[in-house]
Amino acid sequence: MAFWMDPLLLFLSGMAIVLVKKKLFFNSTRFIPIVSVAVMVLFWVVSISMFCNLEIARSAWEVCGAESGTEWMLNGGILNVVEAGATFSTLSPELMFVCIFMFVVYPIYLWLGLLVGNKIFKTPLGT
Repeated sequence: MAFWMDPLLLFLSGMAIVLVKKKLFFNSTRFIPIVSVAVMVLFWVVSISMFCNLEIARSAWEVCGAESGTEWMLNGGILNVVEAGATFSTLSPELMFVCIFMFVVYPIYLWLGLLVGNKIFKTPLGT
C-alpha cells in the first residue's frame, strides 16, 4: 500500500463492506462497525509498519521494488517524492506532517465508501 492508493482502497473497502452486509447480513447492526474497525486496524498496521520500515513489512516493500517502506509509502512506484532508500527519520518536518495527516484521515475514506455504498445498495440484494 502507498499513500496514493490507500484512499481508493479504503473507499472501495467501505463499499464492499456495505455490499456484503446487504447481501448476507442485512439484519445485523454490528456487522459494519466490527468489519470497519478490522479494516482500519489492518490498513494502519500494514501502512505504518511499512512507513516505519519495520522488519515485519520488509517483504511487502521489496516485492514492490522499493529499497525501504518509507520510500514505497511516499513514492508508491510511480512518484518521486523521496530518494530511494529514504527513511522516515530523513523526512522534512513538513513532509512528516503530511504523512501523519494521511494516516489520521484514513477513516474518512472508509466512511465515504460506507456512505456511497449505502446510497448505491439501498435494499438487501435479491429482494
